[in-house]
Amino acid sequence: MSNPWTRLSKLIAPGAKTIVTVTTVHTDGTSTVTLRSGDTLRVQGDTVAASSKAIIQAGRIIGKAPDLSHYEIEV
Repeated sequence: MSNPWTRLSKLIAPGAKTIVTVTTVHTDGTSTVTLRSGDTLRVQGDTVAASSKAIIQAGRIIGKAPDLSHYEIEV
C-alpha cells in the first residue's frame, strides 16, 4: 500500500484555478484572457474559442468553463 499523502497529492493539482474569458486565440498556441478584475494575461493553450469562459491554472488553459451567471450576496 502506498503512502496516503502521496495518493492525495496526486488528486489535488498544484495552484489555484481561475475562471477567465478568452478574448483572443493566437496562432502560436497561446490565448489572451481577461480576468474578472479586467486585467489581461497571455496564457498557454488554444483549445477554448474566443468569447468563451475557460479555466486556467499555472498559466495554462486546462479546460472550458460553463458560462454561468455571477451573483454576490451580502450577509
